[in-house]
Amino acid sequence: MWQFFQEINGLSKEGESNLKNVAIILGLFLFGCAPTSTSDSNVSKGLSEEELKERNNECALYNSFAAGNYQNRDYDSAVENYKYMVDIGCSECACLGGGQDAEYIYAYFGRSYIELGKLDSAIYIFKQGLKYLEDDEALLENAQWTAGKLGNLEEQIYYLDKWLALDESNLKVLNKFSEVYKENELFDDQIQILNMILKINPSNKSANAEKKAAFQALGKDELDVDKERWNADPSNVQYGKDYVKGLLDRDRNEEAVQVCNELLVYDKYDTQILKYLGDAHLNLYNEDLAIEAYESIANIDKADYLNAIELSRLYINKEDFEIAFKWAESAVQFSGGKGVALNQRAEVYFSIAESCSSESLTFWDKIVFEIAWEDYSEAAKSGYARAKSRADFLYENNITTSSDWFMTSETGDELMPKGDCYSWINRSIKRK
Repeated sequence: MWQFFQEINGLSKEGESNLKNVAIILGLFLFGCAPTSTSDSNVSKGLSEEELKERNNECALYNSFAAGNYQNRDYDSAVENYKYMVDIGCSECACLGGGQDAEYIYAYFGRSYIELGKLDSAIYIFKQGLKYLEDDEALLENAQWTAGKLGNLEEQIYYLDKWLALDESNLKVLNKFSEVYKENELFDDQIQILNMILKINPSNKSANAEKKAAFQALGKDELDVDKERWNADPSNVQYGKDYVKGLLDRDRNEEAVQVCNELLVYDKYDTQILKYLGDAHLNLYNEDLAIEAYESIANIDKADYLNAIELSRLYINKEDFEIAFKWAESAVQFSGGKGVALNQRAEVYFSIAESCSSESLTFWDKIVFEIAWEDYSEAAKSGYARAKSRADFLYENNITTSSDWFMTSETGDELMPKGDCYSWINRSIKRK
């Protein structure tokens, strides 16, 4: 509890500030202070100038006692001293540093009751203080907190409303409002507050996430949050990308394509948008359009080896193995020989050999399968575990044997595959 009040009122340096306050108070006690007008007061009314001076000096003295009690966590004594100050009318004077002395009394008076676990007494004190200081943020904050702890939601919202009325752009109050509405499952009200927060700070990720959660709690599509945000600011590419990602997650690919094309008007070199566009086209089985998007990425960022791997896969599907190999080779180069890239190059060799061979493998088919086996083996050694099973299969079934080399009429210690299918392959296998 003590830590809470340190946080919300800056009490981590209270020792230092209280020493200053005590010095001020003792000075006032010694040299006196100017009494305020007593025309509207209750306790002070009818007191002579001498009596007012004596009362005001007593206020300064008892405030120093109460401040010391509070600092030393003697909350019972603090309550007694603050109560005495109220009883003798200290709330009505201005002896403790300018302004109404109620500012120095009610906040700590109420907190002392909180520390004693007497929340009903605390809320009463905060209410009394607000009669003197209706716009005091510390009193309003403490009053709403105490009302919340007492389970009085209506009263908590009342004090939050009064606090927010002082400054409708106060994010601290707005976030507290959102928290209260969420805890009490008042999600429609929470959404209104979150809209206020997002109007002040449109890039507030936390508020946007909370709004999605509120939509979900109400059974609404949380993607509408991203849609609303982007529609309100179509030139904001990041908002658009957030919306596209949600569309892709929901398999709404045609809408994703439309939004991506609109976003590319604002930034045609954004590789993330192009990636989303390619993915959406691929999900719609528009492979040529997907290739177009991925190749645009490659023109912007040649080092994106994962994009090169995706292009290689697509060209394998089109049985354009030479171009598939070009992209796989690029992936190996720019990845620094990562296993995933070596595996893709092996896939190209495997796919062309599988496409060009018949039930009975020729010597040249086996040569190409063996090239694939070498890459699968290297991929597995480089940490790409999935390549091992393919490598093992090829080793057992599809690569050349000593007998194959003995039977061939070809000469030389190393041979590259021959035939129209394999004419572009310039890699060789050593004789066994």
